Amino acid sequence: MSLNAQYLNYLAKYPLLTKSVTAAVLSGLNETLASVLAKDIKTAKIKGITVKHVLSPKILTMMIYGAFIITPTSHYLYGILNTIFKGPKLSVKMKIAQIATSLCTITPILSGIFTSWISLINNYSFPSVPHKGGIQNYHRADYKQELLNMKTAVCAGLKKNYLVVLKSSVVTSLVTLSVAQNFIKPELWVVFFNVVYFVLGTVQNTKIKLSQIKQSKEDTEKKED
Repeated sequence: MSLNAQYLNYLAKYPLLTKSVTAAVLSGLNETLASVLAKDIKTAKIKGITVKHVLSPKILTMMIYGAFIITPTSHYLYGILNTIFKGPKLSVKMKIAQIATSLCTITPILSGIFTSWISLINNYSFPSVPHKGGIQNYHRADYKQELLNMKTAVCAGLKKNYLVVLKSSVVTSLVTLSVAQNFIKPELWVVFFNVVYFVLGTVQNTKIKLSQIKQSKEDTEKKED
């Protein structure tokens, strides 16, 4: 059995699990490729030897996002959508209604989740637990404050970036849904969307990293002057 046939077999037997694993791999690869393309190279010392790498905690957080957050959500939302608009051959009116329903419901939800997660991992840092006494010394008040800090980071990110992400997602969703309706089986929609957003996400992520590197160099030069 070919790899493609095996993948489709697992997708039929374990749809959500297979989609989640696929999304996790693509999300991790997205962050890794973006770092390579932007030449965002880090160094680490192993037994006195300097090793260059592109690994970062963000790779893990994006894999968690792909596997446990966005994929289960999109899996069930598109499942509901395809249940409502069911049939081997939808009429043109039904296809338009399906796209409109998706753009008015699923796209805003997924855009909100994406913006919230990115805002959280970019603008919030988990505090280090005090060494003395360990986690027992971390009081309930501290947890409440951290939750408030997380909420603040997410709200600020949504306020600043949600509409931008939504506009981009609407255009992308319009094109991908049109293609999916005509050429992709409903059970493969989420996988197809993951691949599309992997390509677009890698390009966008690379641009962001290049911009951050440029800004960092400019800030360093200003300090030196």
